[in-house]
Amino acid sequence: MTQAVQSWMLAIALFFVTASVFAHDIGVSKAELVEGSNNQYQLRVHAPAMMAARFSSPQLPEDFEFTANPRGSQQGQWKVFEFSAERALRAGDEIRLAWERDGLMVTTYWGDGSQVSRLFKNQAGAITLSMAQLKASSGSWQDAAQRYLFLGVEHILLGVDHLLFVLGLLWIVRGSAALVKTITAFTLAHSITLGLATFDYLTLRSAPVETCIALSIVFLAVEIMRAREGQTGLTHRYPWVVAFAFGLLHGLGFAGALSEIGLAQSEIPLALLFFNVGVELGQLIFVFTVLVVALFGRKLNLAIPNHIRVLPVYCLGGLSAYWLLTRVALLGSSV
Repeated sequence: MTQAVQSWMLAIALFFVTASVFAHDIGVSKAELVEGSNNQYQLRVHAPAMMAARFSSPQLPEDFEFTANPRGSQQGQWKVFEFSAERALRAGDEIRLAWERDGLMVTTYWGDGSQVSRLFKNQAGAITLSMAQLKASSGSWQDAAQRYLFLGVEHILLGVDHLLFVLGLLWIVRGSAALVKTITAFTLAHSITLGLATFDYLTLRSAPVETCIALSIVFLAVEIMRAREGQTGLTHRYPWVVAFAFGLLHGLGFAGALSEIGLAQSEIPLALLFFNVGVELGQLIFVFTVLVVALFGRKLNLAIPNHIRVLPVYCLGGLSAYWLLTRVALLGSSV
């Protein structure tokens, strides 16, 4: 066999080996973020030598600098980037990776022994590692309190289904004492299930919870329509009982949102407290706004036809029924 033939055979073999490697490449790489002592960090990505060039220098958060070669070092099957700062990584930090990968499965090993795994997808040509989603701490208890308080207010004010349930209660309840009792019952109930779910004493899939939340609004819409026809429903007789019962479901919805935000193990009690306070603050803002609008409406004393008065109730019932049907369909498809 001539030397030229051997060279060609070697080239062909190398081609098929390389093609085999990339043919089995699904576009998602495995990575590890390791927190060491004194705010030292390693970002390790599984990268055989022939793929190492794909992984360029990460864009680090503010205050952080590389402690070794910014282009990384090859350690066996891993490419390693080392960096540090005078502070620890916080929930508001992000690491941007301009890597030509479809995604990155990241496992983070925090200094307190906790471990978090999450898949990050490539968006607009880059993979952004959110430290909040990897359950980094907020930095200080003041930062944590401010963060979760704001998130609680934001969640309730953007959670249209929760607000519509509260609106339905306001529509039914008459008298200041009954209103205070009803809102207190709703608050107490969702605080209970929020706490139980956060500490993993109560676990339910989000799909049935969201379906039941939609059902709670449909129930109130039916109760309002029955009252217009002269039939006194359960909510009119015992509004605090209905508020408490459905509040347990809404608390599970709040817990789902809180878990998606990301909770550092060391901050769970603080996060639970201030997120719940934020939810209540947002709820009170909504209740106050509705009562003020209703007061001005009564002072204007406008002659509104009956078919116009009933329109908001139909909107409440129609929208919640639509949510119920779509969520039931999703529930059936996920079984």
